Amino acid sequence: MKKPLYQQVISDLENKIKSEMKPNDRLPSERQLLKEYGVSRNTIRLALNDLEERGIIYRLHGKGTFVSTIYLDQTNLGSMYSFSEQMSETGHKPTTQNRTLELVTPEEDVANQLNLRAGEKAYKLVRLRLADGVPLMYGETYLPEKIFPNLKMSDLKENLYTVMKQKYNEQSILAFEDVQAVNLDEKDSKVLGVKPGDASLKIFRRAINDKNVPIEFTISLARGDRFIYRSRQYNHLV
Repeated sequence: MKKPLYQQVISDLENKIKSEMKPNDRLPSERQLLKEYGVSRNTIRLALNDLEERGIIYRLHGKGTFVSTIYLDQTNLGSMYSFSEQMSETGHKPTTQNRTLELVTPEEDVANQLNLRAGEKAYKLVRLRLADGVPLMYGETYLPEKIFPNLKMSDLKENLYTVMKQKYNEQSILAFEDVQAVNLDEKDSKVLGVKPGDASLKIFRRAINDKNVPIEFTISLARGDRFIYRSRQYNHLV
């Protein structure tokens, strides 16, 4: 299938940035990009938002949009709203191995993240995420049963967020993440194809819907040699 327009703009802009521009170079204005690509203003903004979220560009109010200084050219966990989309956009083939799906009564700390009452259940999905056949992330995702009733492994042939939207009319609009540096034990290192004791980023992710209701809590381990966590910090002068 043909890529959506905004993804075509993303790919073209990203290629130009990497091949023709240097850190801190200024990008053309929105008006210039509108003229160059012949698309809507919303399409240009979606593309620029994606590039900004992935740390490729940054914007200064009243001054314009600029190329970021990328010190480490690795996948940025801080913008990984969709593993599959980001891997595809960077030229890799993403795959997911759904290992197990079971209905459980989650432990108290997980239940608290999902605002579940005592005894309420959630689906626990264990999966391995790969790019070009190489294991990169391994984790457990918890989904409240009352929001996703009758979830089946056969549903998960599609991307999880696609299933959420198409089958349950649920969409994550905001996610909160905490990241911890850890060393992999023997069991997890074997799953990720690295050595025991190798560095990993442990990510705790809580996603909410448009009604401010938690719909997902995920605990993942990401290979420390393949991911970084990049942030932008602005000094808002008074």
